Amino acid sequence: MNYTSQQKAVPLIALGVMLLAIGYALLPFQFADAIDCGAPLLGAEAKTQTAPAAGFIRPTEDCLASGKSRLTVSGVVAFVAVLAAAAAVGLQPLSAECNSGSHDDCSQWWPNVLGSVGERFGCQCDCHAGEAW
Repeated sequence: MNYTSQQKAVPLIALGVMLLAIGYALLPFQFADAIDCGAPLLGAEAKTQTAPAAGFIRPTEDCLASGKSRLTVSGVVAFVAVLAAAAAVGLQPLSAECNSGSHDDCSQWWPNVLGSVGERFGCQCDCHAGEAW
């Protein structure tokens, strides 16, 4: 099967998004601008165990809860990136007309006349490849 340039690029982009999501889960953060917390992927432990003078902040519980929230966000982003990459690779870039054998009825041939840039968006059938003016 011949893959289009989009089908080749989307998995690389998804890999980049997944690496950013893992990086987000490895960054330490600050809760309520008062408590320093560790990286969510490593347990999100509070670096200081004493609460500030005013407020209802509980360092251990609040860092853990915020860390779980950050892990959830990064997990959902990585999951969506994997789904998008799988869909992009799995979709067949041929038109329905070319799949059925009626190549003359194909309406998705016209981007191919735009040259190398347009061929990426047009029908990928062999009969339409290289139809530049």
